Amino acid sequence: ELVPGRDKTVMVCPNASGGKNWIPSSYNPESKTLYVPLMEICMDMIPVPADEVGFLSTGIRTTVRPRPDHDGNYGRLQAINLETLEVEWTHRQRSPRTSGLLATAGGLVFGGDLNRNFTAYDEVNGEELWRIRLNDVSNAAPITYMVDGKQYLAVTVGHGILSIDRRSVVPEIRLPTNPAPTLWIFELPDG
Repeated sequence: ELVPGRDKTVMVCPNASGGKNWIPSSYNPESKTLYVPLMEICMDMIPVPADEVGFLSTGIRTTVRPRPDHDGNYGRLQAINLETLEVEWTHRQRSPRTSGLLATAGGLVFGGDLNRNFTAYDEVNGEELWRIRLNDVSNAAPITYMVDGKQYLAVTVGHGILSIDRRSVVPEIRLPTNPAPTLWIFELPDG
Protein backbone atom coordinates (compact mmCIF):
# COMPACT_ATOMS: atom_id res chain seq x y z
CA GLU A 1 0.00 0.00 0.00
CA LEU A 2 2.94 2.38 0.45
CA VAL A 3 4.24 2.09 -3.11
CA PRO A 4 3.72 5.48 -4.76
CA GLY A 5 1.85 5.63 -8.02
CA ARG A 6 -0.25 7.89 -10.21
CA ASP A 7 -3.56 6.73 -8.77
CA LYS A 8 -3.54 7.66 -5.06
CA THR A 9 -1.92 9.80 -2.37
CA VAL A 10 0.18 7.83 0.12
CA MET A 11 1.31 9.03 3.56
CA VAL A 12 4.82 7.91 4.61
CA CYS A 13 6.82 8.46 7.80
CA PRO A 14 9.45 9.83 8.00
CA ASN A 15 9.41 12.44 5.26
CA ALA A 16 11.93 12.67 2.41
CA SER A 17 14.38 14.58 4.62
CA GLY A 18 14.39 11.55 6.89
CA GLY A 19 13.83 10.98 10.58
CA LYS A 20 17.62 10.87 10.77
CA ASN A 21 19.18 11.87 7.52
CA TRP A 22 22.16 14.06 6.62
CA ILE A 23 22.20 16.00 9.89
CA PRO A 24 25.30 14.67 11.71
CA SER A 25 25.15 13.05 15.13
CA SER A 26 27.95 13.45 17.66
CA TYR A 27 29.73 10.86 19.81
CA ASN A 28 31.39 11.18 23.22
CA PRO A 29 33.98 8.38 23.53
CA GLU A 30 34.30 8.95 27.30
CA SER A 31 30.65 8.20 28.06
CA LYS A 32 30.15 5.95 25.01
CA THR A 33 27.10 8.06 24.16
CA LEU A 34 25.82 8.98 20.71
CA TYR A 35 23.75 12.17 20.46
CA VAL A 36 21.29 12.02 17.57
CA PRO A 37 19.23 14.87 16.04
CA LEU A 38 15.88 13.57 14.76
CA MET A 39 12.74 14.89 13.09
CA GLU A 40 9.25 13.55 13.71
CA ILE A 41 7.73 14.61 10.39
CA CYS A 42 5.85 12.61 7.76
CA MET A 43 4.92 13.36 4.12
CA ASP A 44 2.22 12.78 1.58
CA MET A 45 3.33 11.42 -1.78
CA ILE A 46 0.87 12.94 -4.25
CA PRO A 47 0.57 11.71 -7.85
CA VAL A 48 1.26 14.25 -10.59
CA PRO A 49 -0.34 14.23 -14.04
CA ALA A 50 1.20 11.79 -16.55
CA ASP A 51 2.93 14.62 -18.43
CA GLU A 52 4.87 15.69 -15.30
CA VAL A 53 7.89 13.83 -13.94
CA GLY A 54 7.49 14.84 -10.31
CA PHE A 55 10.05 14.82 -7.50
CA LEU A 56 13.29 13.18 -8.70
CA SER A 57 11.40 11.72 -11.70
CA THR A 58 9.18 9.59 -9.43
CA GLY A 59 5.79 10.66 -10.76
CA ILE A 60 4.87 12.17 -7.40
CA ARG A 61 5.38 15.36 -5.46
CA THR A 62 5.81 15.41 -1.71
CA THR A 63 4.35 17.60 0.99
CA VAL A 64 5.42 17.64 4.62
CA ARG A 65 2.80 16.75 7.23
CA PRO A 66 2.55 15.84 10.92
CA ARG A 67 2.48 12.23 12.09
CA PRO A 68 -1.10 11.03 12.58
CA ASP A 69 -0.59 10.86 16.37
CA HIS A 70 1.59 13.97 16.68
CA ASP A 71 1.60 16.15 19.77
CA GLY A 72 3.00 19.26 18.10
CA ASN A 73 6.68 18.47 18.75
CA TYR A 74 8.79 17.79 15.66
CA GLY A 75 12.38 18.16 16.83
CA ARG A 76 13.99 15.43 18.92
CA LEU A 77 17.46 14.99 20.38
CA GLN A 78 18.31 11.56 21.81
CA ALA A 79 21.27 10.35 23.83
CA ILE A 80 21.96 6.66 23.19
CA ASN A 81 24.50 4.67 25.19
CA LEU A 82 26.31 2.53 22.63
CA GLU A 83 27.44 -0.04 25.20
CA THR A 84 23.97 -0.77 26.58
CA LEU A 85 22.00 0.39 23.49
CA GLU A 86 19.64 2.19 25.87
CA VAL A 87 18.23 5.67 25.29
CA GLU A 88 19.63 7.71 28.19
CA TRP A 89 17.41 10.74 27.58
CA THR A 90 15.26 12.42 24.97
CA HIS A 91 14.68 16.14 24.48
CA ARG A 92 11.63 16.95 22.32
CA GLN A 93 10.60 20.38 21.10
CA ARG A 94 8.25 22.00 18.63
CA SER A 95 10.93 23.38 16.31
CA PRO A 96 12.51 20.77 13.99
CA ARG A 97 16.26 20.18 14.28
CA THR A 98 18.32 21.71 11.46
CA SER A 99 21.97 21.42 12.45
CA GLY A 100 24.38 18.71 13.34
CA LEU A 101 25.39 18.23 16.93
CA LEU A 102 28.64 18.74 18.81
CA ALA A 103 29.40 16.84 22.01
CA THR A 104 32.28 18.40 23.95
CA ALA A 105 34.75 17.06 26.50
CA GLY A 106 33.26 19.60 28.91
CA GLY A 107 29.94 17.74 29.08
CA LEU A 108 27.90 19.86 26.68
CA VAL A 109 25.98 19.05 23.51
CA PHE A 110 25.35 21.92 21.06
CA GLY A 111 22.80 22.04 18.23
CA GLY A 112 20.41 24.27 16.30
CA ASP A 113 16.79 24.29 15.19
CA LEU A 114 14.45 25.85 12.63
CA ASN A 115 13.45 28.66 15.00
CA ARG A 116 17.06 29.96 14.78
CA ASN A 117 17.92 28.77 18.29
CA PHE A 118 21.40 27.50 19.00
CA THR A 119 21.35 25.61 22.28
CA ALA A 120 23.70 23.93 24.77
CA TYR A 121 22.40 20.85 26.60
CA ASP A 122 23.81 18.94 29.57
CA GLU A 123 25.14 15.69 28.10
CA VAL A 124 24.10 13.69 31.18
CA ASN A 125 20.38 14.55 31.33
CA GLY A 126 19.54 16.71 28.28
CA GLU A 127 18.71 19.77 30.35
CA GLU A 128 18.89 22.99 28.38
CA LEU A 129 21.70 25.12 29.83
CA TRP A 130 22.07 28.00 27.36
CA ARG A 131 20.32 29.31 24.25
CA ILE A 132 20.78 32.13 21.78
CA ARG A 133 18.60 33.10 18.83
CA LEU A 134 20.70 33.63 15.71
CA ASN A 135 19.99 35.79 12.65
CA ASP A 136 19.21 32.73 10.49
CA VAL A 137 18.77 28.95 10.71
CA SER A 138 21.86 26.96 11.71
CA ASN A 139 22.53 24.52 8.91
CA ALA A 140 25.77 22.70 9.68
CA ALA A 141 27.53 20.90 12.49
CA PRO A 142 29.07 23.27 15.02
CA ILE A 143 32.79 22.98 15.71
CA THR A 144 35.10 23.95 18.55
CA TYR A 145 38.73 25.02 18.30
CA MET A 146 41.47 26.72 20.34
CA VAL A 147 43.64 29.75 19.60
CA ASP A 148 46.30 30.90 22.05
CA GLY A 149 44.76 28.87 24.86
CA LYS A 150 41.22 30.24 24.32
CA GLN A 151 38.43 27.91 23.22
CA TYR A 152 35.89 28.96 20.62
CA LEU A 153 32.66 27.50 19.28
CA ALA A 154 31.59 28.18 15.68
CA VAL A 155 28.45 27.46 13.64
CA THR A 156 27.25 28.60 10.23
CA VAL A 157 23.73 29.79 9.48
CA GLY A 158 21.72 30.39 6.31
CA HIS A 159 18.47 28.56 5.59
CA GLY A 160 17.94 26.47 2.49
CA ILE A 161 15.48 23.96 1.06
CA LEU A 162 15.51 21.70 4.11
CA SER A 163 14.43 24.62 6.28
CA ILE A 164 11.74 25.71 3.87
CA ASP A 165 10.10 22.28 3.55
CA ARG A 166 9.58 22.04 7.33
CA ARG A 167 7.71 25.33 7.68
CA SER A 168 4.31 23.84 6.87
CA VAL A 169 4.22 21.87 10.15
CA VAL A 170 5.26 24.91 12.20
CA PRO A 171 3.65 27.87 10.39
CA GLU A 172 4.28 30.21 13.33
CA ILE A 173 8.05 29.96 12.78
CA ARG A 174 9.09 32.70 10.40
CA LEU A 175 12.30 32.43 8.43
CA PRO A 176 14.21 35.62 7.68
CA THR A 177 12.96 37.37 4.53
CA ASN A 178 16.55 38.19 3.59
CA PRO A 179 18.66 35.08 4.23
CA ALA A 180 22.01 36.07 5.62
CA PRO A 181 24.64 33.33 5.58
CA THR A 182 26.79 34.04 8.60
CA LEU A 183 29.55 32.42 10.62
CA TRP A 184 28.84 32.79 14.35
CA ILE A 185 31.80 32.41 16.72
CA PHE A 186 31.49 32.29 20.50
CA GLU A 187 34.41 32.60 22.93
CA LEU A 188 33.99 30.14 25.78
CA PRO A 189 34.77 31.23 29.33
CA ASP A 190 37.90 29.91 31.01
CA GLY A 191 37.56 26.81 33.19
